[in-house]
Amino acid sequence: MNRYQGDTIEDGMFSRIGTCHMHVDAGGFAAAVDIAKMLDAKHPVPCKAVPVVDLVSGPQRKQSPDAYAEHHPAHDKDPQADSFASVYLGDVARLSLVPAILNDVYFAYPHAIVELEQVSFAITWDGQPKTVQKEHDSVKLDVPGARQIVTQVSYEYHHGFNLDRSAPQPDLDQLVEHLAGRDVEFGSIYVFDRGDQLAYRTNCFTAGGVGDKLIKERQICAETVAELTGNETRVKTVLEKVLGIWQPAR
Repeated sequence: MNRYQGDTIEDGMFSRIGTCHMHVDAGGFAAAVDIAKMLDAKHPVPCKAVPVVDLVSGPQRKQSPDAYAEHHPAHDKDPQADSFASVYLGDVARLSLVPAILNDVYFAYPHAIVELEQVSFAITWDGQPKTVQKEHDSVKLDVPGARQIVTQVSYEYHHGFNLDRSAPQPDLDQLVEHLAGRDVEFGSIYVFDRGDQLAYRTNCFTAGGVGDKLIKERQICAETVAELTGNETRVKTVLEKVLGIWQPAR
């Protein structure tokens, strides 16, 4: 199960402050790869598809199932089905590409769910907080074969860490238990296969205003992973403003 990565993809580009990106969930890794290749060929946008090899649900998903259903379902028995294509737009000026991208996605995959987001806050691997100067307004677009929904959430954030495949890995059930026990909010923990590394990512939805909270949670994540693996691990945190969500037309 090989990941797809366009020639212009660079490490860390999806967490650059102020930039925009899209996630396209069409129900499986094979579809994610097809979508990434299609959009890479038709549009000047770097795309990738990285397989999800493990996935566990956290407290927020169980408490707010409707919010998570807006974005994508959780396939705990088949994590690969939660794989998605990621499309890097970059500067907000390139939001002009979104209508054509959405048209191509829904023509080829009418059952897809698409998220459009902007990175508004991040804490780098070395612990430096960065904040966007100006957040973009929500993007409203009518797309044939799709319907844009009024989302229940304004922001999504992730804590992430990467471990060499040969290094000790945390037990996911213990990771869920330890993080939830220390009041770290999350709805899922994804594990992505990056070849020589496994990439762990939490996700959580919020109304915003969480800068200080994210700094504290990031530290807890680093401490927890060190406790479970015996090794110190760097953690990066990214807060994204949700600019739009499209679902299949009813």
